[in-house]
Amino acid sequence: MSSNKNTSVMDFSDFDGVSQDTRDSVQMQHDSLTGEKAAVNKGKGAAAGCKPGTSRKTFVLPLDLIDKITAIAAYTRRKEVAAVIDLLERGVASYEKEYGKDITALPKY
Repeated sequence: MSSNKNTSVMDFSDFDGVSQDTRDSVQMQHDSLTGEKAAVNKGKGAAAGCKPGTSRKTFVLPLDLIDKITAIAAYTRRKEVAAVIDLLERGVASYEKEYGKDITALPKY
């Protein structure tokens, strides 16, 4: 028999110190009691209804990857969107570190 420890297939040790919401619990409670809502874009298009500085984008992903993202979000007790943003930011940072340059946005036509 092997003497390996019984460990999970997924290792979530890198996600322990990840922040979820920038507000503390007192501020969240205050906002919910006073009915204050986060500022949103009132324009048209993909940015309508999103927080300032954000927009909507649709990606088609393999089901097994979606299941893994859902598991990470559940393990870290965050929304799936927050987990996806964190994973994408880490991936972009890794790419920039590997290739030694910042990624710039493509020009819009």
